[in-house]
Order: sequence, then C-alpha cells, then structure tokens
Amino acid sequence: MNPARIYSRHRTESDARRGRGEVRIALSALSRAPSGKVSVSRLDPKLRPVFEAMDAIEDPRAYAFAAEDRRLRIQSGRKDRVEAAFGESRPYLKRMREMFREEGVPEELVLLPFVESAFNQEAKSKAGAVGIWQFMPQTAARDLRVGHSIDERFDPLKSTRAAARFLRRNHQLLGSWALAVMAYHHGPSLVKKAVKTLGTDDPVKIIRIFKEPSFKFASRNYLFEFLAMCDVHEERQRQDEDGLPPYLSLAFPKNLKIGRIVAHYRLDQETLKRLNPHFRDPIWKNEAEIPAHYPVRIAGITLEEFRKLQYP
Repeated sequence: MNPARIYSRHRTESDARRGRGEVRIALSALSRAPSGKVSVSRLDPKLRPVFEAMDAIEDPRAYAFAAEDRRLRIQSGRKDRVEAAFGESRPYLKRMREMFREEGVPEELVLLPFVESAFNQEAKSKAGAVGIWQFMPQTAARDLRVGHSIDERFDPLKSTRAAARFLRRNHQLLGSWALAVMAYHHGPSLVKKAVKTLGTDDPVKIIRIFKEPSFKFASRNYLFEFLAMCDVHEERQRQDEDGLPPYLSLAFPKNLKIGRIVAHYRLDQETLKRLNPHFRDPIWKNEAEIPAHYPVRIAGITLEEFRKLQYP
C-alpha cells in the first residue's frame, strides 16, 4: 500500500530475500514494545533504520501489520530492460510522436510502451495482451486487424495509432490525461468508478484511498512508473544530445589495470567510464585487469600522441 516505504536496498535477489527476512524480524520486534508504545529513547540501535523507514510510528500495531508476509515486497531493478528499450524504440519514436499529435494526444504518452512492454515488439502476456502497447484482442478490435495470419497489434506504428485513439477516448470519458493513463492499464470503467466513489478526479487521492480487490500494486503504481519513465527519457535525451566525445579504440599487448592506463596517459576516468560502460566495478576499483588485446575506448589523447608514448 505504500511503495515509497523502502526498508533496504540490495545488489542481488538472494541478498534481497535475506534482507526481507531481517526486516520482518525487526518489524516483529518493534511490534512487541513492552510499554505498548515504541519509544525512540528505548530503541535498540539495530532497529532504528526500520523504525525510521516506518516514519517513527509509535503504535506497535503498525509494525505487526507491516510484518505480514504479503506486505513486504521485493522490487527488482529494470535498468537493463530500459536500456534495451531505448535501442528498440529509436526507429519508431519520431513517427509515433507525430501520430499522437495528429490524434490530439500529448506526445509524451508515446513513452507508455516502455512501461507496458519495455518496447518489446514480441511481448506477450499470460492474459493474451501482445505487442509494445500490450493490446488485448477485444480492445484492439476497434482499430486494428487481429487474426491468425495478420495481427496488427505486433506492428509498432499501427498499434500506436490505435493506442492514441484509445487514450483520447479515455480522456474524453474521464477529463484528465493522468486518469486516461491509469485507465490504459486497468480500464476506464474502474477509474470512472473510483472517481464516482471518492468524489474526486485527483489521481493521487484515488491511488492512495480507492479500495477495490482488483486495484492492486501494479494498478496503484502504473501512473508513477510512467512519470518516472518520462524523467528517465528526458535525462537520456540530454545525454544523447551531448553525444560521446571523440575517442580511440585501443588494445594493449598485456593485461592491465585501468588505473595504470589512466595514470600513464593522464586521462579522465569519468570520461572513460562513460565510454566503457561494459567495464564493471572490479575494473574501476582496480581489482580486476583488462585482458590483453581487449579494446578500450580512450578520449583525451590523439593517435599521434598515443604512438609517441610507450605502453604502460
């Protein structure tokens, strides 16, 4: 119910599972406060991080409630999927934006496929949704041809036109683009019901307050996932606009640590990191060597200057 509450961060799934167990133990310990009140003055220092993550609530019942298994969730990172999605989307995004403008839909909404499918054209859900826009057959049938031999849901451009029209219909029904985005995920009927039940069209209030068995974690987070993707894309565009600096791709005849290369050629390590994102922490921490004859992208030195210097 409160995905903003983060107890701990971990590098691997196994560490995260272990961490979840530790958090549950800490929450249970806090729920057994002997005085019937969680007091910061009597708090075990080991429990303080969980106490602070829970906004320093004094009622022990809150910790018992939070310790229930279904309320402790592990969320995996999606950096690799998003990075791949940028590559997949590059040939299509310009035309997709044009289509959205033609249909009178804010062009920022073309980023929804990053949330829906990570821009995987072959994406198929267990429920039967397919393509980058994850159209169900009945939803797609209004604007797309869906059949055994031709299924336009798999066409990024044809399905984008259909998605723009679906979002526009959602907006006409609900009067808000934020609600139209929420309705893309869970259907306009449920969002309309939430507006009527709560007497508000404020998406944040709906997300926080609306109670419905089918309105679960994914539905509550969908709008925020989309907004986060907008931020990521804006930052990525700035990086792309800057472009990569001119560089040389060089190989060395023996195994070398990155620190020796940086020092020998007086290079900027942050620039090297940007040019060589495939090198991981052990290399940048000088714990591992770059294999002999493996190409390294280097900026800040010309080929003539490199040839004048001996190998490190």
